[in-house]
Amino acid sequence: MTERNRGIVLQQLRYGDSSLIVKVFTEEHGIQHFIVKGAFGKSARLKPALFQPLSLIEMQARYKPGRDLNYLTEVSIESPGISIASHIIKSSIALYISELLSKSIIEGSGNRSLFGFVHEALEWLELSDGHLADFHLYFTLELSRYLGFYPKIDMYREGFVFDLMSGEFSGSPYAQHHCIPAAESGDFYRLCRLKPVDFGVIHFGREKRQALLQHLINYYRMHLPGFDGLQSVEVLKVVLSTTG
Repeated sequence: MTERNRGIVLQQLRYGDSSLIVKVFTEEHGIQHFIVKGAFGKSARLKPALFQPLSLIEMQARYKPGRDLNYLTEVSIESPGISIASHIIKSSIALYISELLSKSIIEGSGNRSLFGFVHEALEWLELSDGHLADFHLYFTLELSRYLGFYPKIDMYREGFVFDLMSGEFSGSPYAQHHCIPAAESGDFYRLCRLKPVDFGVIHFGREKRQALLQHLINYYRMHLPGFDGLQSVEVLKVVLSTTG
């Protein structure tokens, strides 16, 4: 069966002497793996440059029932992510987003709403020329909405703590285990209210940004079975360390 689809490239891996295995988040079928035969050959139609991480593509693939690795037959670039690839902060955020998606989305499970969110976020990242240092926090938090464990924020009051296990704010003096401290919970609440249009106005600063990211990673660990953290976090911390 041949099918057309939109996709977001997450990863590419050389396979054998001349072929390529590509991991793609597709609009219709979630994360899928494809083989591109002869991608490194001189006469290849589908070259590795088409599959840069987080490139937005339109593709045609040949599927066989029960097969984990299918074949790409046609690919065109919807958006190559030129700005993302050439901008050190954007490319570091892209590396982080790619790993986060790979480790949090269930393979083979289609979710068009989730795909739409990621697609729109990457378009925003590509076109933006404003403050970017907090974008990964916003993306990570919003992704949890589509994964089913977005924080409940309606009960927040100043001095409350955010319970990472229950996913809500609490004023109970006993609610300290697995909780974000009260001062940082206020920052977490501000993050939950953040929108992309606010990036030019609200800057968390380096220390708060790093603390919030660690709390978000811990939040994912508690709500996603098998989620064991992200290696790209350290790269992101270094790149953003000089950003206010």
